[in-house]
Amino acid sequence: MMDRNSPVSMDVVGVGYTAVDCYGFIPHLPDLNSKLEMTDFGVQGGGPAATAVVTMSRLGLKAAFIGKMGDDLLGELMLKGLREENVNVDCVRIEQGKDSQFAFIMIDSGSAERTILWTRGTLSPLEPSELDEEMIRSSKGLLIDSLEPGAALTAARVAKESGVTVVIDAGTLREGVREILPFCDYIVASELFASQISSGGTVVDALEAMLQYGGEASVVTLGERGCVAMTESGILEIDGFNVRSVDTTGAGDVFHGAFLVGVLHEWDLERVCVFANAVAALKCTRPGGRTGIPDMKSTMDFLGERMPDMSFT
Repeated sequence: MMDRNSPVSMDVVGVGYTAVDCYGFIPHLPDLNSKLEMTDFGVQGGGPAATAVVTMSRLGLKAAFIGKMGDDLLGELMLKGLREENVNVDCVRIEQGKDSQFAFIMIDSGSAERTILWTRGTLSPLEPSELDEEMIRSSKGLLIDSLEPGAALTAARVAKESGVTVVIDAGTLREGVREILPFCDYIVASELFASQISSGGTVVDALEAMLQYGGEASVVTLGERGCVAMTESGILEIDGFNVRSVDTTGAGDVFHGAFLVGVLHEWDLERVCVFANAVAALKCTRPGGRTGIPDMKSTMDFLGERMPDMSFT
């Protein structure tokens, strides 16, 4: 178990992308040249690494985020949202005169599935020189996404050399991402990434391809169907949890954060995946990417009801 009284300044560090999400609930996708009234609307922070870090903070870890935003209203909203979640933002880089990242999310009220429209704004990439390497070295876990590959590569290399556990949120096989994978202990991929890295092959093909990079395990998330994981010992198929889903936005990001929490608790891979599935499922019961992220007690209460024979002590 993790020692919360350790002299280490941060339990976990997230490096990557942050954004502001504006989301609206609609009865169906609109036709071209039409108007459609939203049934609900909201604004909150988003982004893969940033939302994963918020998840880890809610689950009880001391968490820091390293990323970049502009000196605009959106940047102020992002920073405020992270601070309200007790996330350390000492190493967030504010780029003067630049527009921050932004997404608008259309959510189908019936299915809870979403369509995302997004922009990177006018920010320059997060540079390796903008990282706080000492913060990474002194942490227990590093989570990176694939949206800042240059900085992610340096962060992963620094972490690996220091014995820090590295998890990558592998969303899309962008240029530069393959170079990061040998420094990752756990590659946790979307179905899109799995298809790309296996050249359109099966999930098993993708898991095998990812495991060849030398990590502890490879994982593919499958939305409400759960996830599939592979180690040198074989394959695990972990079912998702049936909940009344309101909005799936950010579910993958939340899964990644919860996955690293489980790893740092030194649970076996099955329990790590079950735990991450549970946290992601609970998130989907509330609108937006962060509102529904549960704390540890809520998650354990849920698991106690749904998985009474599985211990998480």
